[in-house]
Amino acid sequence: MNPTWLVVLRKELKDMVRDKRAVLAIAYYAFGVPLLMAFVLFLMSDDRGEYDRLQVAIVGQEQAPGLVSFMANAGIEVQEAMVGANPEKLPSGADALVILPKTYADDLVAGKQVKIRLFVDETTKGGAKRGSVVERTIQAYGAQIATVRLVNRGVPPTLTMPFSVVTADLANSQFVVKMLGYSLVLLFMFAPFVSGMSVALDALAGERERQSLQSLMAQPVGARDVVIGKWLTVAIFSFAGSSLAMAVNLTVLNFLPHDVLPFPLKASVPGLLLAFSQMACLSLFVSGLLLTVSIHAKSFKEGQTYMSLFMMLPVLVGYSKMYGDAKIPAAANYLPIFADVESLSRILFVGEPSAEFILAAMVSSLIGAALCIGITTRRLTSEQLLADA
Repeated sequence: MNPTWLVVLRKELKDMVRDKRAVLAIAYYAFGVPLLMAFVLFLMSDDRGEYDRLQVAIVGQEQAPGLVSFMANAGIEVQEAMVGANPEKLPSGADALVILPKTYADDLVAGKQVKIRLFVDETTKGGAKRGSVVERTIQAYGAQIATVRLVNRGVPPTLTMPFSVVTADLANSQFVVKMLGYSLVLLFMFAPFVSGMSVALDALAGERERQSLQSLMAQPVGARDVVIGKWLTVAIFSFAGSSLAMAVNLTVLNFLPHDVLPFPLKASVPGLLLAFSQMACLSLFVSGLLLTVSIHAKSFKEGQTYMSLFMMLPVLVGYSKMYGDAKIPAAANYLPIFADVESLSRILFVGEPSAEFILAAMVSSLIGAALCIGITTRRLTSEQLLADA
C-alpha cells in the first residue's frame, strides 16, 4: 500500500503538469534568461574589434619615426593625418587621433617634456578599450626613451624606481570574478523561486480560494502527509526549473567568445555534479518557504502579492554578497542562499570547490526545509485556517 504522502504527490503532479502556468514558468525562465543574457553580451561585444586592426592617425608623424616604429611593433597601424585635423571627429577608419606639437623633435632632443594630445572615442566599450591601448603604447615608448637617457648618462634606471611592488590578492577570488560570478549565480538563485512559485500558490492558496482545502482535510489523510506531498511537488518543479536554467546558461557561457567574459568557466564534471546536488537541496528549502508563504494567503491573487515581496530575498542576499561581503557576519555565510552563492561561485568560476560551504549549503537548506514543513503543517491544522478556507 502506497504511503499517503505519495498519493498526494501523484495527484498534485498530475494537476500541475496540466497547469500551463507551472510549465511556462520553467520554460520562460530557463530559456528566456539566457536569451536576454546573450543579447546583453552581444551589445557588450559587438564593438570589440581586433587589436591587429587597431589604427591610429598621427598629425606630424614625420617628426616621430621612432614612435611610429614602436607602434608598428606593438601591432598598431599608423596612418598620416592632415595638419589641422578636426579633433572632435576621428579620421575615417582610425581608432584614435594623436596630434604631435610642431616642436616635437626639437623638444625631444633638448630633453624637454613633450605634450602629446590623444583623442579617442569612448562612446562604446570597445572604443574606450582601444583608446587605452594606444595611450599605454605611447607611455611605454616614453618610458623606453627615459631608460635610454639614463643609461647614456651612466645612471642606472633603477635609481628612479626605488620600489618594485608585487601585489598578491588575499581574497578568496579576484574582484571581477567575484562580482560577475555572484551576478551569474544570482540568476541561478532565482530559478527555484520562479519555477516553484505558481505551483506553491496553487497547492495551498489556490485550494483555499476554491474552498477545496476543507474537504481535503476531511479525508483520512494527515496534515503532515498533505504538506509533504505538496512540498515534494513544488520541489520537483523548482529543481527541474533550476537544473534546466543552469544547464542552458552554462551552455551559453561555454559558447561565448573567450574575450567576452573576463574569466573562463572552470567547472569540472565532479564540480557540476556537486552544483546540481546543491541546487537540489536549495530547491527543497525554497519549496518549503514558498508553501509557508502560500498557506498564509486566502487566494491566488493575494498569494502573488506576498510572493512578489518574498522574491526580494535572493536579491538582497546577492547584493549583500557582492557589495557588503566584508560587512555581513561570518556566520551568515553558512545560512541557506548565502552559502549557496559562495559555494556555486567557487565551483563554477574559481574552480576550487569548498567542502565547508558545500556542506553548509546542503545542511542548512535541509534544516530550513524541515522547519518550513513544520510551520506549514501547524498552520494547516489551525482551526481558524480551516474556518476561513
